Amino acid sequence: VRRCRTVCSWWKRLAAAGRDSCDEPPGGVSQPIVEALWSEDLGEHRGPAWKELLLGGIKLQQRAGTPQDDYEQLCNQTSQFDSAIRRDVHRTLPQEELFRERQGKGQQALFRLLRALAIRLWDVGYCQSLNFIVATLIGVFPDDEALVFNCSLALLLRHSLVDLYRPKFPKLGVIIWQFDRIVEGFLPKVHDALTKHGVNSEYYAIQWFLSLFASDLPQKVVRRIWDRFLVAGWRIIVQVGLALLYSIQDELGDMETCFALSFLRKFAQTRTHQSEGLLKTASSFKVSHRLLSALEAAYSWEEDAQLTVVKDLNTGQVHWAVQAVPRAVPTPVPQEGEEPAVPVPRAFMRGSAGGACLSGEEGPEERNEGKVLPFLVRNLDTGETSILKRAFFQYRDEIHRQAQAKAGPVVRRQSEAGY
Repeated sequence: VRRCRTVCSWWKRLAAAGRDSCDEPPGGVSQPIVEALWSEDLGEHRGPAWKELLLGGIKLQQRAGTPQDDYEQLCNQTSQFDSAIRRDVHRTLPQEELFRERQGKGQQALFRLLRALAIRLWDVGYCQSLNFIVATLIGVFPDDEALVFNCSLALLLRHSLVDLYRPKFPKLGVIIWQFDRIVEGFLPKVHDALTKHGVNSEYYAIQWFLSLFASDLPQKVVRRIWDRFLVAGWRIIVQVGLALLYSIQDELGDMETCFALSFLRKFAQTRTHQSEGLLKTASSFKVSHRLLSALEAAYSWEEDAQLTVVKDLNTGQVHWAVQAVPRAVPTPVPQEGEEPAVPVPRAFMRGSAGGACLSGEEGPEERNEGKVLPFLVRNLDTGETSILKRAFFQYRDEIHRQAQAKAGPVVRRQSEAGY
């Protein structure tokens, strides 16, 4: 009861504040409101909470060389992206009543806002998917275009989404690779099916990430996803992506490839999703910001990376970790009449400064200590050691060739003369 009274009190203060920020200290909404926003659909009370989460504690300042931030000035200027924006406006969320009417209130507001953003963010301009981002914010703040403009800027800048839309999409490649590794670790069945069909998340998930699911899921579901995204950040988007894939994991592998490719593009749009059920499934995937940061760092490694489960032997706790994938070790080609060599476990491979490489190359100090003699076979049951004659003669001949090469031409001539 006490918590409910606290939450209701805060909602009254936020609603009464209107455009003015409430007297909450800089940094955002109070904890009771964050908890309420996380756990339930707040409907008409969502707007004040989103405003505080996006604009609380920050001030949008003009950068050097950028146009003035005044929305009324920006939206009335002509932009080189006007034709592209107008084309996309007419096909943005047509199922929503606010955007259904051609040249109606919603479409006109969306056009003006996208034009203003394209001018303000001159180094980004306009990119498809921004129309769904802005349209979602219009649905929450339908009567205040200037507030939508500021919230759009804050969303793009505060959550570093703006890098997703820059020319050549520099951050998108990292996110796609990151998500592929997470799918491989958390949903191996889905990963195997995607590998079978020859695709990765670049094929089906780009629009999910660029629009934060606003292009594929109903607005009611999208708003609940954003409720948590504005509180917890990008890991929510990753978790929802995993939840969507989890819902199809039992059928994806059995599909013919042609059907599967078409299915992957459309299943999020065509299937019915209950927001709370989707979020419950999403929260079961333990994706952390530490894990995402580790994967982002691993993107620049020369080696491939994979997720592994690590258990702390002291505490018994289990967590995900990012590790480099061991490079494949070349297996010696067996000669005629010999059985193939048994693969050597990585723990016994020699490629360090203290020993010879598995390929037969000498280590940095070119010394023989630590080498395994290839002609000795030890029976672990009896303790007996036997010699493989053929391997021994090959080894002896190789040692002689190496000795002659090091001795130089004079010694070789003496040997040939019979001295």
